[in-house]
Amino acid sequence: MKMIVIADDFTGANDTGVQLAKKGARTEVMLSAAQKPSRRADVLVVNTESRALPAEQAAQAVRQVLEPYCRDAENMPLIYKKIDSTLRGNVGAEVEAAMTACGARLAIVAAAIPAAGRITRAGECLVNGVPLLETEFASDPKTPIVSSRISTLLERQTSLPVHEIALESVRDGTLGARLAACAAGGLAMVVLDAENDNDLALIAVAADVLSEPFLWVGAAGLANALPAKHYLRSGAALPVLVVAGSMSEATRRQVAFVLREKLADVVDIDADELLTGNGERIVREASEILNRGRHCILRTSRSEEDRHVIDDLCASHGMSRQALGETLSGRLGEITLRITGCSNIGGLFLTGGDIAIAVANALGAEGYRILSEVAPCIPCGTLVNSEVDDLPVITKAGGFGGETTLRDALYFIEEMYSEH
Repeated sequence: MKMIVIADDFTGANDTGVQLAKKGARTEVMLSAAQKPSRRADVLVVNTESRALPAEQAAQAVRQVLEPYCRDAENMPLIYKKIDSTLRGNVGAEVEAAMTACGARLAIVAAAIPAAGRITRAGECLVNGVPLLETEFASDPKTPIVSSRISTLLERQTSLPVHEIALESVRDGTLGARLAACAAGGLAMVVLDAENDNDLALIAVAADVLSEPFLWVGAAGLANALPAKHYLRSGAALPVLVVAGSMSEATRRQVAFVLREKLADVVDIDADELLTGNGERIVREASEILNRGRHCILRTSRSEEDRHVIDDLCASHGMSRQALGETLSGRLGEITLRITGCSNIGGLFLTGGDIAIAVANALGAEGYRILSEVAPCIPCGTLVNSEVDDLPVITKAGGFGGETTLRDALYFIEEMYSEH
């Protein structure tokens, strides 16, 4: 996740989110903070549906949404407080709440959407050239407007000082210094004039070099002007977790080929460890590999000899062959769930029918949505409503495929990311 947008209504969430999506960002709009975002999202847009709430309730809704994402200051995503371009709702209260949550010293408020006829001139909002107070928005049935001046509307709901920067200063090359001076003076909000998209671009560039932490505040116009580095990933493929639970010779050869090519690292798993241990070593080692950006293979069989110890395992653990297989598969599914919970993975490769269904069940999947075919009889899809959301998942019967099949599957998922 690179960016969080906090909006106060659904259509506003969408019109701002689309500015980022059209430039290639994987953008997801959540209808409520209770929803779980996809792990592949670049931008998460959360609708607090707080425009018509009392100011304190609206502020609390913003704080609750942002708090989980702001605990780690070093890894905090970019925070963008989306406001209505006609300043309806609890703008002052929600901006201050967002500043508090993310530790911003300055809120940079650029409400203009020039393409939609909304501009800021001399600190006032104009809609198609008409001052806001003289438009139909002034008599909005839920959130009427009492002033055209943006600072006045903000000050109704915040005790923070609100500065203004005129259009001349946006354009004359002094904007960066003026923003820095505002930030150095203590917690504050600053309203900036903008009459066209180039003005918004100048604001985005000037703010981007501030040394003090700040909060972006705007509508679709400012979102469209943001530098792409704030919401687009580098394009590097995320690592794949391979769960190789088959004892087939074909699977062993496929794993061996990938290891010889140094395309992945392996965590070997002993059946006794699965039956008697808690899986902590496996989870730790696999997570370390994945978090280094390397593909990781969980391998349960290294040689043909593994087939000949099954009866001994059944005898020592008092299980039938069927019970043993179900137990081993179930434990491997649970371990896979734990690994996905503490690693940033880009996809799954599951080989062996018992393993594939066990992993799907452990991840809470309600189905498998087939999207394409990697190789003959080897599909790629997603596990429906699962813990891995819409990450690509490739399944393969143990005996299927040639020596290069696993390598080809890893390349297939990597290619999906390069096209993103």
